[in-house]
Amino acid sequence: MRECGTPDVPSFKSLRALQTKLTQDTGPKTENHTSSLGNHFCMNDPAGLFAMDWANPLVRKHMNLYPEVARKVSEAWQAGKWTEETDLDLLTPMWADSQAPHRHFYVKEVARLRDGRLVIPIRWIKQNGSMCADMGITNTDFEMISRVNASEFESNYLDLTESEEALDFHFSGSWAHEMPHPIRKVARGRAAFTVFITPWSDDVSGNVSKQFNPHVNMYLANSGLPHQKLAQEFFVRFCSTSPHASSSEQLGALSEKMKPDIWYTAYDCLLGEEIIFRILPYTYPADNPQQSETCSHIGMHGNLFCRRCKVGGSAEEKETSEGYQALFKPGVPRSCTETAAVVKNQLWTACLGVQEAVDTIQTRTGVKDKIASFWIDQCITKARSLQSERLSIDARLKDKSLKGDARKLVRNEIICIIQGDVFEWLLSQPPERYNVLPIDSPLRHCLRPGDHYNPALVMPGVDIHEATPVEILHTYLLGQDKYIWYATHGGWDDKKQQLFTLRLQSSAVDGLVLPPIRARYMVQYKNALVGRHFKALQQLAIFHLHGDLCSDLIFQLWSATGDLGAYLWYHEISDMDSYLADLSILIDNVLDLWALIDPTRIIQKPKLHVLPHILEDIRRFGPALLFATEIFECWNAIFRLCSVLSNHQAPSRDIALTLADMERFKHQVSGGWWRTESAEYVQAGENVRTFLEGNSQLQRRLGWVNKSSLCIGSVKMIARHKRSSNVWREALDQSGIPYVPEPGIGGRMWEQGEYCISRSRDICRGGSWVFYRIADSPNQEVTCGRICKILAPETPKTSCDAGFTLLERFAISSVVHPRLKMPILTRPPSGPKTASVASEYFTPVPYSVPKHLPQDILFLFNAQHDCAEGGCGPTGLRSVQQERCPTDLQERCIVHRDDDRFILNMHAIHNAALIREILPRPLTTPRHYLHPDRPAKLAEIAEGLRISGPAKRAETAAKAAATRARNKRAKEAQNLTQATVEMAADSTADRQT
Repeated sequence: MRECGTPDVPSFKSLRALQTKLTQDTGPKTENHTSSLGNHFCMNDPAGLFAMDWANPLVRKHMNLYPEVARKVSEAWQAGKWTEETDLDLLTPMWADSQAPHRHFYVKEVARLRDGRLVIPIRWIKQNGSMCADMGITNTDFEMISRVNASEFESNYLDLTESEEALDFHFSGSWAHEMPHPIRKVARGRAAFTVFITPWSDDVSGNVSKQFNPHVNMYLANSGLPHQKLAQEFFVRFCSTSPHASSSEQLGALSEKMKPDIWYTAYDCLLGEEIIFRILPYTYPADNPQQSETCSHIGMHGNLFCRRCKVGGSAEEKETSEGYQALFKPGVPRSCTETAAVVKNQLWTACLGVQEAVDTIQTRTGVKDKIASFWIDQCITKARSLQSERLSIDARLKDKSLKGDARKLVRNEIICIIQGDVFEWLLSQPPERYNVLPIDSPLRHCLRPGDHYNPALVMPGVDIHEATPVEILHTYLLGQDKYIWYATHGGWDDKKQQLFTLRLQSSAVDGLVLPPIRARYMVQYKNALVGRHFKALQQLAIFHLHGDLCSDLIFQLWSATGDLGAYLWYHEISDMDSYLADLSILIDNVLDLWALIDPTRIIQKPKLHVLPHILEDIRRFGPALLFATEIFECWNAIFRLCSVLSNHQAPSRDIALTLADMERFKHQVSGGWWRTESAEYVQAGENVRTFLEGNSQLQRRLGWVNKSSLCIGSVKMIARHKRSSNVWREALDQSGIPYVPEPGIGGRMWEQGEYCISRSRDICRGGSWVFYRIADSPNQEVTCGRICKILAPETPKTSCDAGFTLLERFAISSVVHPRLKMPILTRPPSGPKTASVASEYFTPVPYSVPKHLPQDILFLFNAQHDCAEGGCGPTGLRSVQQERCPTDLQERCIVHRDDDRFILNMHAIHNAALIREILPRPLTTPRHYLHPDRPAKLAEIAEGLRISGPAKRAETAAKAAATRARNKRAKEAQNLTQATVEMAADSTADRQT
């Protein structure tokens, strides 16, 4: 800036000093922590991170603090966990009247309604967008008897006690003596709220290169924000990282902040005053190995490989009819109480000094705790040392007359005493934490969560086994999709690979919201694909597997995989029971087809068994997208840049400080408030606050997307230098479209639009397939079509609100495609007032190319040409572009022989829920593949496994023995050669001497 002549430029040191001070005032505090295992790491204070949410107008207006009863489930607070299962004492305890914001209505307190009734609200809840209270009272405890709108509340407990000497209201029960609500004393007139959060943790490389630089990261998200916001990097909060401390250790530090009785202060920019809040855990999404660690589970390679239930066992047990069929459904659920008891038993057993005894418990139960494992090793070492010392000096054992059972009894007595001593030593570990406990604290005499075992096992309001939902990126895309892709291309030769490449590259991707298909790359590196590649294959592969590219069973499995994938990516669920019933059928079909193709697959790949657990997760937490982890995986790129740019001397501290400073910048530039040294709340100047909203480059770098900028019904015009104005008839003639009467007043000039915005805020271009509402039809019928052209009246602006789309209408058949099991789209005869050949479910419309306002377009969908029926093949050539420039090179491509028959892609993820709401139920109803003979068929498959399984294991054991023998002989030969060389060298040295 000085070189450019800018006046009053501060020094770099002054700039850094100001940034440091602002971060101290605004941003979260970076705290040092030492885990119970002695590892040091730094953590950005979670309370400070979420206090910034309250003070940020860009975030606060979207925060939801109460459960909501809604007809459709699309957000976390509408699902069963928040509305039905959460302990009432952990929900937000009060509601503030907007007309009198300092009047706080707490649960479990007497309040008066406008009609004079005295009631006790037991829960605040939203219904149909309005705040309501569940009320009830009995002689002994609560029981909901009614739900009343919050607007009916007139006076709260304090108003009643101040205005009336005595209440003519008789009640009893333990809760009655707690009035006023205990939190009132903590709040001291301030509003009190609960914020549920989502911690995410995983091991991440701190390098951009292929050399792995392991760090364990923990990020946080505010579960009270809509999913549309949580899918943006702007709303992800960095908490901690460490190349040394495990996720369980970092979670131990975080758990100290997430307690029901710990309240934090924040400035609520919506209320314009200070409030208090607490943070509590909601879910723990992560990949499967990380979730196993969070659950103190042995992992997916154990005999009991499921972190959620106790299904599994030895290979022989899994091959029984009962054991094999149990893999296809959730088993007996695990519980935190039982898991914690098993971990404590392992620690007690470790004090005997026998590793095999601990291993037996872990194998039998499938429980293995990361923190406890450290102390188990310590206890075993210490116990063996004490046993070696005491058994050698004990006078009784030196008596040679003591033999047999008597000697064993004495020996066992000594070992039991040592076990107790080692356990007492364990209770005093780690010393720095034990010494700060009060002398009379009962924690001095028991194993402590966080110090000796996983703190997640005792977190309030959360059963960690249930709070680790099935994650679709790692379980489905990198699980099921990867398995079937490997099974498909395993038998391909070069000719088949080239054919599939040409077909896949010819796919229509409009309506899929996918990046450009790189088919050649995907086939060339077919064993190294990532999630986005499998997401593309899941939606498109089935259309290109005709011919001899796969067997019929593999094709059926692709069909079941695509159907299930579309359901799993629902963004909104209209009828939870119906949706879960359909989803259950689709999951069964995928598992059953694998059983027919490869009966051992579900035994070898635990991710397949994990899939049925997602049914319970969706009922409890909402659509699977709500607990997906893609956004956290994307955020790893920000962490890597911070890691690369640090000096690598104190990575946990440096990265935490850097990202705390970034949080400060985000907060200030988005209009957030902060408290100064003079206890005054301020925010940045107007120019700073508006900088983010007007700067698209800054928005992109901070990961913030304002989708509200897409105005429904608007038309984006093509570039100004490409525009040409024409009268209506000429504009249609240029595209070869049959004449359609000009809308509105004739004689205007029309220009071409680039795209228009549908009601679902999809970007629809020429050639896009859409469902649209026929505006002039009596019942507002809905049909589908393909956009031919987008026209708007002549305008100097870049967008227009008065455009029209010309749509070529297609009819939907009344039966599905015989092979693909998807609706067929056909072109009806052209001409005005011609009877449509659409199915009986859709009313004919008067023109084959009707004009519609863009706001009549409901949403976008994807359609693929029926190449198998049309006989399309790689008979065409197209020019190749390189570096955005045309070349003389040409490549083969698929040529479609007609333009009359298409398939509505039911495997498409985008708008999958909307498509199934529009289409008739007979076209979308899932059907069982093996039903009703499923149990008998699975029992038959298990019977075959009991024959083939032992034979394969014997063959594997023989190969392993042969390999060990071969390695042993090779090692002996190598040692002999080495000895010979050494002898020769010694002999030469002797001669030289």
